[in-house]
Amino acid sequence: MYTPYFIASRIRKADKKAFSTIVHKIGVISVALGLAIALLAFLIIGGFQQNVEQKLTSFRGQLQISKYSLNRSDEEPPMAIDKVQGLQQVFSAYIKEVQAFAHKTILLKAGEELEGVVCKGLDPRVSHEKLSNYLISGNFITFNKQGHSHEIVLSSKTATRLKLQVGEEVIACMVQPPPRYRKLKVVGIYTTYLEEVDEKLAFCDLRLIQRLNDWPDSLVGGYEVFLQDTHQASEVADKLLAWLDYDLDIKSREEAYAAIFDWLAIMRKDVLIFLTLILLVVSSNIASIVLIQLMERTAMTGLLKALGATNRQIRHIMLWNNMTLVTKGMFWGNLVGLGLGALQAHCSLIRLDPTYYYINYLPITWDWQVILILNVLTFLVVTAVLFLSIAIIARIRPIRAIQFR
Repeated sequence: MYTPYFIASRIRKADKKAFSTIVHKIGVISVALGLAIALLAFLIIGGFQQNVEQKLTSFRGQLQISKYSLNRSDEEPPMAIDKVQGLQQVFSAYIKEVQAFAHKTILLKAGEELEGVVCKGLDPRVSHEKLSNYLISGNFITFNKQGHSHEIVLSSKTATRLKLQVGEEVIACMVQPPPRYRKLKVVGIYTTYLEEVDEKLAFCDLRLIQRLNDWPDSLVGGYEVFLQDTHQASEVADKLLAWLDYDLDIKSREEAYAAIFDWLAIMRKDVLIFLTLILLVVSSNIASIVLIQLMERTAMTGLLKALGATNRQIRHIMLWNNMTLVTKGMFWGNLVGLGLGALQAHCSLIRLDPTYYYINYLPITWDWQVILILNVLTFLVVTAVLFLSIAIIARIRPIRAIQFR
């Protein structure tokens, strides 16, 4: 048997009431808690980011192509559909789907209540299942094969202010010369908990907006681009700008909802700072534990040196002894962190106020790459601290160590 490992195993079987044994258990708990908290923090921030990005992507895609304009209105100038003809075929490796849309600012009147919204016209030729996932009552718009639909989907905030329910009718007023009015049926109510969306966005048939704007079928407000890989948005935007006509502009979801993505960036920075503090605390605990063990085992160290043991052998003894601490701590840390994460992911035990967090429960996402990196980083940092702490052994002199006994 390898001698340092044998001696280390005998040390671990020492008196359970010894002070070093108690300190060893504290070290295991310290590593376990540090790793568990770090895992939960990254799983939660990943859950927030994934949830918010998924909502924003469902409502506007990763990129939006529209005609370049200095007008800051919510309504886009019309663009011809042949401007993007063949776009999906040329960039099929990057683009999953392209959908036409148009926005129209309208006033909704129900009884004595009046509310201004931006109505988004949806392409009747494609599926909108992603949007249907956010309905809390009713159904999504039924697109007619011939002619436009007179149905509208409102946010829960807009429906509450207008005191409307599914199945009721609302009068839509278009403030334009000449003013136009339409009676629309509320067929669905949605909620995303994203204030920027729920406060003003409603959905209707794209052909209705084309009719109200006196546009032919060949004109739309723009196109939403859904990508195969979300992380390629910036790269694809540059390629599209080079391919499209000079009078077209591309806007990413990060630019459209800068405040939300800034909030996510701040959360990621906070988690990184939190991780650094955790590693510092765990490292200081490990260093303290090694020093306490050295003080308690000073006489043994001096005796081993007197018998001919080298500094390297003694370092290996202490390293084997403390690697058990690290592996136990990491095992329990993963068990606790991933276990609590799985419990929250399946049961949603912890609820949140969606007014502040954009979601009504604590989200969890499973990113195994992040989990692996956290484990490797924790192991490397703690092991490095162990090596530095154990290096003090080389300064111990055999005679003084035995006399210390």
